[in-house]
Amino acid sequence: MSHTEASSAFQYSFLDDGREVGRFGPLDKIPNVAHAVTTKNGPLFSANVDADTMGFEVLAHKIGCKHAAWCRQVHSNDVLVVDKPGCAEEADGLVTNTPGLAVLGRSADCPLILAADRSGQVVGFAHASWRATLGKIAEKLINTMVNNFSLDPAEIVACISPSAGPDRYEVGEEILTYATESLGPDAKYFFIRRDGKLFFDLWSANVNQLQSAGVGFMNLYTARVCTIEQNDRFPSYRAEGQAAKRFVGIIGKTE
Repeated sequence: MSHTEASSAFQYSFLDDGREVGRFGPLDKIPNVAHAVTTKNGPLFSANVDADTMGFEVLAHKIGCKHAAWCRQVHSNDVLVVDKPGCAEEADGLVTNTPGLAVLGRSADCPLILAADRSGQVVGFAHASWRATLGKIAEKLINTMVNNFSLDPAEIVACISPSAGPDRYEVGEEILTYATESLGPDAKYFFIRRDGKLFFDLWSANVNQLQSAGVGFMNLYTARVCTIEQNDRFPSYRAEGQAAKRFVGIIGKTE
């Protein structure tokens, strides 16, 4: 039984094609910014990024953008700035200020971080797998937005999508060792021991990084929806194995 409760900031709605998506209220309030997190109640995406290029474009159109940009996710901490649609090669985060262009990431348990500044000038996403989290990808996402577009990090809104919850994402002892080596000794507080098992709280670890990068506490939101527990609504690699499809987190600037 999970001890988490879904955040009131994350709600479900439907696109005009009947597809159910999740949305963060704080991102909806930003002018000229559109976003969505897809669910199983609508077309799912393949584990093979090259199989869904048309689907990515269709989804971008449905949220009000002309085109989409994506990347070959490799569990790195690389974040790229893009200004054109299509595949941006290997990376796990994208940032853009190009009107009409949406950036998107895919997941089947890992947190997807969607971010935008309050003026609606710059948007970005990061795929925060445990490897990318240990590489501080959340912090790198914000730094990329700030350094390339002269933003105040305190004016950035960052939201963490549905993903494996803190009491369900079981890991081995070696991950705790890697975490303390990468993030410092305080990383132990992102781990929970229960019934002889070790669980990694990816939500808290990424919130901590976003705050370290200068995002204000009041601008941080977590869906608090566990994909393992809600496998009827979201694909989950932990629950489904190789058969798991992918959900998408997408954010873009409308024109």
